Amino acid sequence: MQLTWKPLITAAIVIALASGCGTKETSEVKQTNPSNNDAGQTETAQSDTNTNQTETPQSDHTGQSGTSQPSSKNESSSSENGAANAGESKQQEARPSEMQLSYTADGKEVKETATLKTSDNQGFSLYVLKGWELEAEEPNSDVLLRNDSFVRIRLLPTEENGTDYAKLAEEHAQAVSSDAARQDSANLPASLKGAAWYTAHSDNMTVHVIGTSSPVPMLVMIQTPKDKEELAPILAMIETIQKTDSAKPDEEAAATSSSN
Repeated sequence: MQLTWKPLITAAIVIALASGCGTKETSEVKQTNPSNNDAGQTETAQSDTNTNQTETPQSDHTGQSGTSQPSSKNESSSSENGAANAGESKQQEARPSEMQLSYTADGKEVKETATLKTSDNQGFSLYVLKGWELEAEEPNSDVLLRNDSFVRIRLLPTEENGTDYAKLAEEHAQAVSSDAARQDSANLPASLKGAAWYTAHSDNMTVHVIGTSSPVPMLVMIQTPKDKEELAPILAMIETIQKTDSAKPDEEAAATSSSN
Protein backbone atom coordinates (compact mmCIF):
# COMPACT_ATOMS: atom_id res chain seq x y z
CA MET A 1 0.00 0.00 0.00
CA GLN A 2 2.81 2.33 0.79
CA LEU A 3 4.24 1.69 -2.64
CA THR A 4 0.91 2.32 -4.25
CA TRP A 5 0.32 5.80 -2.70
CA LYS A 6 3.72 7.23 -3.47
CA PRO A 7 3.22 7.28 -7.19
CA LEU A 8 -0.19 8.84 -6.70
CA ILE A 9 1.17 11.52 -4.41
CA THR A 10 3.99 12.21 -6.82
CA ALA A 11 1.53 12.53 -9.72
CA ALA A 12 -0.67 14.92 -7.72
CA ILE A 13 2.32 17.14 -6.91
CA VAL A 14 3.37 17.24 -10.57
CA ILE A 15 -0.16 18.17 -11.64
CA ALA A 16 -0.36 20.89 -8.99
CA LEU A 17 2.97 22.34 -10.07
CA ALA A 18 1.98 22.24 -13.71
CA SER A 19 -1.33 23.90 -12.96
CA GLY A 20 0.42 26.62 -10.97
CA CYS A 21 2.85 27.37 -13.78
CA GLY A 22 0.04 27.65 -16.31
CA THR A 23 -1.84 30.06 -14.07
CA LYS A 24 1.28 32.22 -13.65
CA GLU A 25 1.90 32.28 -17.39
CA THR A 26 -1.73 33.17 -18.02
CA SER A 27 -1.53 35.91 -15.42
CA GLU A 28 1.67 37.22 -16.98
CA VAL A 29 0.02 37.17 -20.38
CA LYS A 30 -3.00 39.02 -19.03
CA GLN A 31 -0.75 41.55 -17.34
CA THR A 32 1.23 42.00 -20.52
CA ASN A 33 -1.86 42.59 -22.70
CA PRO A 34 -3.13 45.57 -20.68
CA SER A 35 0.31 47.07 -21.06
CA ASN A 36 0.04 46.65 -24.80
CA ASN A 37 -3.43 48.14 -24.73
CA ASP A 38 -2.15 51.09 -22.72
CA ALA A 39 0.62 51.56 -25.24
CA GLY A 40 -1.90 51.41 -28.07
CA GLN A 41 -4.14 53.84 -26.30
CA THR A 42 -1.18 56.11 -25.63
CA GLU A 43 -0.15 55.98 -29.28
CA THR A 44 -3.74 56.61 -30.35
CA ALA A 45 -4.07 59.54 -27.94
CA GLN A 46 -0.77 60.98 -29.14
CA SER A 47 -1.87 60.51 -32.73
CA ASP A 48 -5.20 62.19 -32.02
CA THR A 49 -3.42 64.98 -30.19
CA ASN A 50 -1.04 65.53 -33.09
CA THR A 51 -3.92 65.46 -35.50
CA ASN A 52 -5.89 67.97 -33.46
CA GLN A 53 -2.84 70.18 -33.08
CA THR A 54 -2.28 70.03 -36.81
CA GLU A 55 -5.90 70.76 -37.63
CA THR A 56 -6.28 73.50 -35.01
CA PRO A 57 -3.85 75.96 -36.64
CA GLN A 58 -5.50 75.29 -39.98
CA SER A 59 -8.89 75.93 -38.43
CA ASP A 60 -7.59 79.06 -36.74
CA HIS A 61 -5.96 80.20 -39.96
CA THR A 62 -9.19 79.60 -41.81
CA GLY A 63 -11.07 81.60 -39.20
CA GLN A 64 -8.62 84.48 -39.51
CA SER A 65 -8.88 84.39 -43.29
CA GLY A 66 -12.67 84.43 -43.08
CA THR A 67 -12.51 87.48 -40.84
CA SER A 68 -10.05 89.34 -43.05
CA GLN A 69 -12.04 88.83 -46.23
CA PRO A 70 -15.05 90.91 -45.11
CA SER A 71 -12.58 93.49 -43.83
CA SER A 72 -10.98 93.66 -47.28
CA LYS A 73 -14.41 94.02 -48.87
CA ASN A 74 -15.30 96.77 -46.42
CA GLU A 75 -12.05 98.57 -47.12
CA SER A 76 -12.64 98.25 -50.86
CA SER A 77 -16.19 99.53 -50.46
CA SER A 78 -14.98 102.41 -48.31
CA SER A 79 -12.35 103.24 -50.88
CA GLU A 80 -14.91 103.28 -53.68
CA ASN A 81 -17.29 105.41 -51.61
CA GLY A 82 -14.46 107.74 -50.77
CA ALA A 83 -13.60 108.11 -54.46
CA ALA A 84 -17.24 108.74 -55.32
CA ASN A 85 -17.56 111.29 -52.51
CA ALA A 86 -14.36 112.95 -53.65
CA GLY A 87 -15.78 113.19 -57.17
CA GLU A 88 -19.01 114.67 -55.84
CA SER A 89 -17.11 117.09 -53.61
CA LYS A 90 -15.05 118.23 -56.59
CA GLN A 91 -18.20 118.88 -58.64
CA GLN A 92 -19.87 120.68 -55.76
CA GLU A 93 -16.77 122.57 -54.65
CA ALA A 94 -17.79 125.53 -52.51
CA ARG A 95 -17.43 128.92 -54.12
CA PRO A 96 -15.68 131.64 -52.10
CA SER A 97 -17.98 134.00 -50.25
CA GLU A 98 -16.60 137.00 -52.10
CA MET A 99 -15.11 137.70 -55.51
CA GLN A 100 -13.75 140.77 -57.23
CA LEU A 101 -15.64 141.61 -60.42
CA SER A 102 -14.27 143.87 -63.10
CA TYR A 103 -16.06 145.73 -65.90
CA THR A 104 -15.61 148.79 -68.07
CA ALA A 105 -17.54 151.99 -67.37
CA ASP A 106 -16.98 155.27 -69.26
CA GLY A 107 -13.90 153.76 -70.89
CA LYS A 108 -12.29 152.87 -67.56
CA GLU A 109 -11.86 149.51 -65.85
CA VAL A 110 -13.73 149.25 -62.59
CA LYS A 111 -13.16 146.59 -59.94
CA GLU A 112 -15.63 145.90 -57.18
CA THR A 113 -16.04 143.21 -54.54
CA ALA A 114 -19.19 141.12 -54.92
CA THR A 115 -20.83 138.77 -52.41
CA LEU A 116 -22.03 135.26 -53.21
CA LYS A 117 -25.81 134.90 -53.14
CA THR A 118 -27.90 131.76 -53.72
CA SER A 119 -31.37 131.37 -55.20
CA ASP A 120 -33.26 128.47 -53.64
CA ASN A 121 -36.12 129.39 -55.94
CA GLN A 122 -34.38 128.27 -59.14
CA GLY A 123 -31.25 126.65 -57.77
CA PHE A 124 -28.35 128.87 -58.78
CA SER A 125 -25.75 131.12 -57.23
CA LEU A 126 -24.08 134.33 -58.43
CA TYR A 127 -21.97 137.17 -57.13
CA VAL A 128 -23.92 140.31 -56.31
CA LEU A 129 -22.37 143.79 -56.23
CA LYS A 130 -22.92 146.14 -53.34
CA GLY A 131 -26.26 147.92 -53.45
CA TRP A 132 -28.04 145.13 -55.34
CA GLU A 133 -30.46 142.63 -53.80
CA LEU A 134 -31.42 139.16 -55.09
CA GLU A 135 -35.07 138.20 -54.52
CA ALA A 136 -37.43 135.48 -55.71
CA GLU A 137 -40.15 136.88 -57.96
CA GLU A 138 -42.14 133.78 -58.94
CA PRO A 139 -41.59 129.99 -59.00
CA ASN A 140 -39.13 130.15 -61.91
CA SER A 141 -37.93 133.73 -61.84
CA ASP A 142 -35.58 135.79 -59.66
CA VAL A 143 -34.79 139.49 -59.77
CA LEU A 144 -31.82 141.69 -58.96
CA LEU A 145 -33.01 145.04 -57.60
CA ARG A 146 -31.35 148.41 -57.16
CA ASN A 147 -33.25 151.70 -57.05
CA ASP A 148 -35.17 151.99 -60.35
CA SER A 149 -33.26 149.17 -62.06
CA PHE A 150 -34.12 145.52 -62.02
CA VAL A 151 -32.90 142.35 -63.70
CA ARG A 152 -35.20 139.37 -64.19
CA ILE A 153 -33.37 136.03 -64.39
CA ARG A 154 -35.22 132.98 -65.66
CA LEU A 155 -33.32 129.71 -66.06
CA LEU A 156 -34.30 127.60 -69.05
CA PRO A 157 -34.26 123.85 -69.63
CA THR A 158 -31.21 122.28 -71.24
CA GLU A 159 -30.88 122.32 -75.00
CA GLU A 160 -32.34 118.85 -75.41
CA ASN A 161 -35.45 120.47 -76.88
CA GLY A 162 -33.44 122.79 -79.15
CA THR A 163 -34.30 126.14 -77.55
CA ASP A 164 -34.41 128.99 -80.08
CA TYR A 165 -32.81 131.74 -78.00
CA ALA A 166 -33.08 134.35 -80.76
CA LYS A 167 -36.82 133.84 -81.17
CA LEU A 168 -37.35 133.78 -77.41
CA ALA A 169 -35.44 137.04 -76.86
CA GLU A 170 -37.13 138.74 -79.82
CA GLU A 171 -40.63 137.87 -78.61
CA HIS A 172 -39.97 139.24 -75.13
CA ALA A 173 -38.36 142.41 -76.50
CA GLN A 174 -41.24 143.08 -78.89
CA ALA A 175 -43.64 142.66 -75.99
CA VAL A 176 -42.01 145.80 -74.62
CA SER A 177 -41.87 147.65 -77.94
CA SER A 178 -42.52 146.72 -81.56
CA ASP A 179 -39.39 148.72 -82.42
CA ALA A 180 -37.15 146.28 -80.59
CA ALA A 181 -33.83 145.84 -82.39
CA ARG A 182 -31.24 143.08 -82.31
CA GLN A 183 -27.78 144.03 -81.04
CA ASP A 184 -24.35 142.63 -81.86
CA SER A 185 -23.48 140.08 -79.18
CA ALA A 186 -19.78 140.62 -79.93
CA ASN A 187 -20.09 143.65 -77.64
CA LEU A 188 -21.10 141.43 -74.71
CA PRO A 189 -18.62 139.92 -72.21
CA ALA A 190 -16.73 136.81 -73.30
CA SER A 191 -19.02 134.21 -71.73
CA LEU A 192 -22.09 135.81 -73.32
CA LYS A 193 -20.78 136.15 -76.86
CA GLY A 194 -23.07 134.36 -79.29
CA ALA A 195 -26.15 135.16 -77.20
CA ALA A 196 -29.30 136.62 -78.76
CA TRP A 197 -29.49 140.24 -77.59
CA TYR A 198 -32.37 142.63 -78.23
CA THR A 199 -32.96 146.18 -77.00
CA ALA A 200 -36.32 147.96 -76.65
CA HIS A 201 -37.39 151.32 -75.21
CA SER A 202 -40.50 152.14 -73.24
CA ASP A 203 -41.25 155.55 -71.72
CA ASN A 204 -38.10 156.48 -69.84
CA MET A 205 -36.79 152.92 -69.56
CA THR A 206 -34.37 150.88 -71.64
CA VAL A 207 -34.94 147.12 -71.73
CA HIS A 208 -32.29 144.60 -72.76
CA VAL A 209 -33.38 141.03 -73.42
CA ILE A 210 -30.68 138.36 -73.62
CA GLY A 211 -31.26 134.70 -74.44
CA THR A 212 -28.19 132.53 -73.93
CA SER A 213 -26.98 129.01 -73.24
CA SER A 214 -23.87 130.24 -71.42
CA PRO A 215 -22.91 130.31 -68.61
CA VAL A 216 -26.24 128.46 -68.13
CA PRO A 217 -29.36 128.32 -70.34
CA MET A 218 -31.36 131.40 -69.35
CA LEU A 219 -33.41 134.40 -70.41
CA VAL A 220 -32.37 137.72 -68.86
CA MET A 221 -34.41 140.94 -68.99
CA ILE A 222 -32.59 144.09 -67.85
CA GLN A 223 -34.56 147.27 -67.25
CA THR A 224 -32.75 150.52 -66.38
CA PRO A 225 -33.57 154.25 -66.66
CA LYS A 226 -32.58 155.69 -70.06
CA ASP A 227 -30.45 158.38 -68.46
CA LYS A 228 -28.74 155.96 -66.11
CA GLU A 229 -27.96 152.74 -67.88
CA GLU A 230 -25.70 150.41 -65.93
CA LEU A 231 -25.45 147.44 -68.26
CA ALA A 232 -21.76 146.64 -67.66
CA PRO A 233 -21.94 145.84 -63.91
CA ILE A 234 -25.14 143.88 -64.44
CA LEU A 235 -23.53 141.70 -67.10
CA ALA A 236 -20.52 141.18 -64.82
CA MET A 237 -22.88 139.69 -62.23
CA ILE A 238 -24.79 137.61 -64.82
CA GLU A 239 -21.53 136.02 -65.96
CA THR A 240 -21.03 134.46 -62.52
CA ILE A 241 -24.28 132.45 -62.48
CA GLN A 242 -23.83 128.75 -61.74
CA LYS A 243 -26.43 126.07 -61.09
CA THR A 244 -26.60 124.42 -57.69
CA ASP A 245 -27.98 121.05 -56.48
CA SER A 246 -31.30 122.64 -55.58
CA ALA A 247 -32.05 123.46 -59.22
CA LYS A 248 -35.59 122.48 -60.22
CA PRO A 249 -36.20 119.81 -62.86
CA ASP A 250 -36.03 121.01 -66.46
CA GLU A 251 -39.57 119.79 -67.13
CA GLU A 252 -41.04 122.09 -64.47
CA ALA A 253 -39.00 125.06 -65.66
CA ALA A 254 -39.99 124.36 -69.26
CA ALA A 255 -43.69 124.20 -68.35
CA THR A 256 -43.52 127.51 -66.51
CA SER A 257 -41.52 129.17 -69.29
CA SER A 258 -43.97 128.06 -71.99
CA SER A 259 -46.98 129.18 -69.94
CA ASN A 260 -45.46 132.65 -69.61
